[in-house]
Amino acid sequence: MHMNDDQRRNLLAKIYASQFASDDGISYVARNTQLDVEDLKAEFEVLQSGGLIDFAYGRYLLANSGRKKIVVVMTGGAFDIIHPGHIETLEQARSLGDALIVSVARDSTFERNKKRKPQHNEVLRRKLVSSLRPVDSAVLGSETDIFETVDLLKPDIIALGYDQAHDETRILEEVKKRGLTVRVIRLKSSNPDIKTTSLIGQSNSALAGL
Repeated sequence: MHMNDDQRRNLLAKIYASQFASDDGISYVARNTQLDVEDLKAEFEVLQSGGLIDFAYGRYLLANSGRKKIVVVMTGGAFDIIHPGHIETLEQARSLGDALIVSVARDSTFERNKKRKPQHNEVLRRKLVSSLRPVDSAVLGSETDIFETVDLLKPDIIALGYDQAHDETRILEEVKKRGLTVRVIRLKSSNPDIKTTSLIGQSNSALAGL
């Protein structure tokens, strides 16, 4: 089969995302491009001969030239109870590039920041986020330094939720120290009152009235 530029860029984006998926790289790419394995292997040969991908550590990875052809977006959060605000945020973030990778907060980070235990543990939260349509892959964030995850993903864009407390200037300073060129974009919300904390409060109030 012959791919056009958009299809080939999408394939490169899926190959990038596959390195952070929990299953086999070829299986991940086949499932997310709806190509059968034989067609996929033929495309991989074309990409490899063109210097866009390499094969290492048992899976296909983007070469530098291939990585330059796609825009990777990173966002993050706890995602303890998925609500419409999360979906809107993820859809906005995904629209900014070719691949969206989500950093899911570790249980220890959640407890440190929220002063409570999450409703769902980090493994379940990552699995849930990975299954959402706008998300190409999800990783568990660092327990000590969020910029370790930035170093791992090397995104082109960091998308911040409308209510996240991260300081854009500090992020830009830190990524510059690491030799990365990253844009930071603050996302908007059509309904900023939808928050996990308010939903939990409403649920507890409803239970108290039973």
